[in-house]
Amino acid sequence: MRIQLEAVWVQKAGNTPSENEDACAPEQSSTFEGEVLHVAVADGATESLFSGLWARLLAREFAEGRMGGASELLQALPGLQRRWHADVGSRELPWYAREKLLEGAFATLLGVRLEAARGGDAVGAWTALAVGDSCLFQVRGDRLVRSFPLETAASFGSRPFLVSTQSGQNARVGEAARSEVGDVRPGDLLLLMTDALAHWFLSEHERGGAPWLALPTRTSEDLSVSFARFVDGLRTDKVIRNDDVTLLRLTVGA
Repeated sequence: MRIQLEAVWVQKAGNTPSENEDACAPEQSSTFEGEVLHVAVADGATESLFSGLWARLLAREFAEGRMGGASELLQALPGLQRRWHADVGSRELPWYAREKLLEGAFATLLGVRLEAARGGDAVGAWTALAVGDSCLFQVRGDRLVRSFPLETAASFGSRPFLVSTQSGQNARVGEAARSEVGDVRPGDLLLLMTDALAHWFLSEHERGGAPWLALPTRTSEDLSVSFARFVDGLRTDKVIRNDDVTLLRLTVGA
């Protein structure tokens, strides 16, 4: 199974790159050839401190293959929470930030596992896990064939369910987690997006567009540069919310 993976992100307008609270894993574009690939995006909640760190911990844990389903997510959380608390607890912070830390950090998580298939038209199968409103879109030919976990732009709300660094906030993570499966064929696109871009994507599709064709592709210009210009254009046109934006694009080969 051969996958061309492209990872790009843009921080919220007015913020520095270090203030980006989204995460993806892997973090670099690459070509994968093998049997099993794990990828993930996570979106740290702006209202909580060090949510970007929490999002990175979640995304990396999934990408390392240790969090395939809801039960594995629940098993992994205590260790990830300890790592987050150890990191932020070692920092010099003012008293009011220490008070805010007691609330914990929150993030969405979308992870996709791809495994090579044997025979048939499909070259692989995917399994997705989602908590919150980061989305997976599958494009085959000129059609959007899957949208997970949300299927309409109207489904996005202001308060998606989030995974927390505080154990007491995670009682409903198991029931809030969603899973889905599918197959991939040569030429398929799998697009993992955090919520602002995903909302734009579904809105454009509902208007009859093919938003996957609007996304920048590799040219002579660096993809991160063209993606930043693309997102700036959407913001200027006021068709996307000013938020951190992350895209993982997987192009399936033979």
